Amino acid sequence: MNTVRPSTDMMLRQLDQIAHEMQQAGLWADQRPDDEALASPHPFCFDTLRFEEWLQWKFLPQMRELLERYGTPPENCSMAPLAEHQFAEMEEQTDRLLAAIAEFDALAWHFFNGR
Repeated sequence: MNTVRPSTDMMLRQLDQIAHEMQQAGLWADQRPDDEALASPHPFCFDTLRFEEWLQWKFLPQMRELLERYGTPPENCSMAPLAEHQFAEMEEQTDRLLAAIAEFDALAWHFFNGR
């Protein structure tokens, strides 16, 4: 089966969709965490940010920058399993957000593996 390699624009639109779904789920923050919290050296800033804060203030801007500057996502982008785990205990409806994150993962995978 031939798969078309996703465009940078497709992946940027998917990042916008993730942001939209975060807003719809009530997980979008108006106030940016302080610089110290954002500068954590730990993966996902797990010691200073909640996962949804990291997603909004680190992941989305960094992915946007990679795509706009270099036209490529990271080769091993697999955020959906972590998001599913992190959102499992939340009261907010996150099904559509999880689907949007999984779609970004799929686009990134097809970017490198599509033929």
